[in-house]
Amino acid sequence: MRRSLTNRAACIGDLKMLARRRIPGFAFEYLANGCNSNRSLSGNREALDSLYLHPRYLTDCDSSSLQCTLMGQRYSAPFGIAPVGLSGLIWPGASASQAHAARQANIPFVLSSLASISIEQAAEQAQENFWFQFYPPTLNEVSEDLLQRAWNSGCRHLVVTIDVPSPGYRPADIRNGLSVPPKISVRNIWQSICHPAWSIATLRHGLPQFASMKPYIPARSDMADVAHYIRNTLKKVVDIKTLKTIRQQWQGKLIIKGILTVEDAKRAVSAGADGLIISNHGGRQLDAAIPSLHALSTIRRSIGSETALMVDGGVESGVDIARYLACGADTVFAGRAFMYGTAGLGNAGASHTTEILLRELQQVMEQLRCPTVADLPRFLK
Repeated sequence: MRRSLTNRAACIGDLKMLARRRIPGFAFEYLANGCNSNRSLSGNREALDSLYLHPRYLTDCDSSSLQCTLMGQRYSAPFGIAPVGLSGLIWPGASASQAHAARQANIPFVLSSLASISIEQAAEQAQENFWFQFYPPTLNEVSEDLLQRAWNSGCRHLVVTIDVPSPGYRPADIRNGLSVPPKISVRNIWQSICHPAWSIATLRHGLPQFASMKPYIPARSDMADVAHYIRNTLKKVVDIKTLKTIRQQWQGKLIIKGILTVEDAKRAVSAGADGLIISNHGGRQLDAAIPSLHALSTIRRSIGSETALMVDGGVESGVDIARYLACGADTVFAGRAFMYGTAGLGNAGASHTTEILLRELQQVMEQLRCPTVADLPRFLK
């Protein structure tokens, strides 16, 4: 871990403070908030904080390894970078630097369908660590082409998100004009002027675009036209029939994201899922949603070990990653943490976030006297 960066940000909380100071308020609130009253967002935090791990000091443990195997692929750590839509709004080039950092650290990187870099650009940076998050379009020809582009780019892990049957109700975004289409206000312009590093980077990269969807958007579309197209094309409700169709079209690993109940977990497995991501969308969709940690514990007891079980929601430290792993997760994904790093430190922030989480998780493992990540469930009690 580079000392100059460590002095500026020794934990994810430090990165969050740097991000708040470095980017406009509307961008920070888009990233940091959930939906409605933020109850689901805070619920993730409260659930994690209420779980304790029990060290076994008087046992033999020569070393602690963070390596893991997930769906047949070997990774250097049991965590990855979760998808974040409109990543370029938070920091220009964020997804590219995160994809590159994932490849360097040998952890998974999941590109959002609504990220500001394309499938092809992400694949070039992340290489075999590239996963693609897929919102099935209403147009079959667009859906089939997106899947083909992902496969041709080398992607072998498709993440189908099922928990957006309707847009989340996010008061902060409404107040800030981050609607579809967005509304540019005097307040937003002033906030941009007051954050010159973000403004200069945005001018250099250009306004954020839905890069993977760009080939399908009609030529000469203005901002309102683009927003209308995205709103009406990426609104398909994902049901079992849709999942089975995607399973027939996709040759690689199929992961279903947004699972919160045993019933949905079993349905997804029956539709051919290779893995599940337990997630309440970071508290951004349903304010009464069960915390990811509580859903994970229940589902782990009901799903066999042949199905990979992953999770996201509220990850702010290596301790949080250890908590999720102890409750049965095979891998843990973090979204906001990596965005705080990139927003707070620029392109170097993605790698620095990875280094923080690696260092913290290693310390927890050694403190518990836990030899491998697969052993963590033994330290719940």
